[in-house]
Amino acid sequence: MPDWIVLLLAVGHLAVVVWVLLTEKRQPTATLAWIQAVLFLPAVGILLYLVFGTTRAKRVAAEATHARRAVAGVVERHRLDEQCGVPDDAAETRRRTLLRLGDRLASLPATRSNHAEMLVDGRETYASLAAAIDGAEHHVHVEFYVIKPDRTGEALRELLVRKARTGVEVRVLYDAIGSISLPDDFWDPLEDAGGRAAIFSPIGRLVNRFRRDDRVDFRNHRKIVVVDGRIGFTGGINVGREYLGLDPEMGNWRDTHVRLTGPSVVGLQRTFAEDWFATTDELLDDATYFPEPHEQHYGDAVVQVIDSGPDRTWSAIEHLYLQSIALAEDVVWITSPYFIPSEAIERVLVGAALRGVDVRLLVPEKSDNRIVNWASSSWYRDLLEAGVRVYLYQSGFVHAKTMVVDRWVGTIGSANLDTRSFDLNFELNVFLQDARFADQLRAQFEEDLSQAREWTLADEARVGFGLRILRALARLASPLM
Repeated sequence: MPDWIVLLLAVGHLAVVVWVLLTEKRQPTATLAWIQAVLFLPAVGILLYLVFGTTRAKRVAAEATHARRAVAGVVERHRLDEQCGVPDDAAETRRRTLLRLGDRLASLPATRSNHAEMLVDGRETYASLAAAIDGAEHHVHVEFYVIKPDRTGEALRELLVRKARTGVEVRVLYDAIGSISLPDDFWDPLEDAGGRAAIFSPIGRLVNRFRRDDRVDFRNHRKIVVVDGRIGFTGGINVGREYLGLDPEMGNWRDTHVRLTGPSVVGLQRTFAEDWFATTDELLDDATYFPEPHEQHYGDAVVQVIDSGPDRTWSAIEHLYLQSIALAEDVVWITSPYFIPSEAIERVLVGAALRGVDVRLLVPEKSDNRIVNWASSSWYRDLLEAGVRVYLYQSGFVHAKTMVVDRWVGTIGSANLDTRSFDLNFELNVFLQDARFADQLRAQFEEDLSQAREWTLADEARVGFGLRILRALARLASPLM
């Protein structure tokens, strides 16, 4: 074939890819990053785009949408939405604003009279989980991004096996990529005992990637446990020895989870039911999965369970972050292990700092992803110049995903402050409006600061040329991360 024809075909191929990129609904920075990858690394860039870059996950979206509609029918039949809702006259203006936004974006409205218990490390979380599961009478639903086949994972499996043998219904859902180290037979003892385990987006599907509409990097990053429909857990902690601080490379692991009782557990159960149905086609339709809350006052927390994913029109968790920060009057204190903010998040943080709000960001100095660390630090100078205070955690690795605003609202969940969490992963955060819980988040943040060092403009001035180049390159690639 003549060289000019090969060149013409190559140019034509590149032109088609660039045209598709330009016409897709995508953030401009992400579009530019993909165009650069395709233009400067033609073969590799196009291959990466075919595997990772297509914005619409048609199969994932279709399955998730079908699951939402099916579970919505369960909600309607059991009148679960009547357990939810906070009257407009029950809150001040900014509280009402956040509630209305959350109600439009979440699968269920906010609920009141909840109790929330903050769990601040792996040991505390695993102990609370084990106690709840041990007391289960009807069902245990478990969903994690990472489950490791180490002693921690084995301990969870054995506990679930014991409950399944007593007749308790046990279902486990785990992500194929996050839990890639699990051997194929890991859950055989559970299934032999009558329980069930299922894999979100199995690796086998990826073999036929080019004949499907899958996205390899659309992962289920949620962490949910529901016991008898009455006790729920969510947050940043997965299942593995590193979450106990037993990984010698990472050392101490600082993380945050939350235990919920009250009507908010319905929201966690609904999200699990949707994910389970999308994966297994089993609809959890019985009323025993969605029991009416006991006639009692569990606590003072108003809770919004915010589920988000690549199948949604709007990035629900990002919108709740943006609105909370925009309404801040006193403090905005954020902890995030992976900080690659969207333009909107950066602007609202800068705006809050410029108007005098005490904005602080706690990130790890020692990260498990060096490129992400370089990209994150590329935002420090602009934030510092606006008055945001940046702290680098020193005592191991901080993996908590939390924010507290004033003595008003706090959030704990699975979502990081990055594009992957807001746009690509299936995530879940709870936003709690409760002064007592906000005070606990603030106290824990201050304790974490005692294990951190502040990064200042003087530190920025000492950053060498080589690191600046690495930061700039990592930031260019950040929309693709």
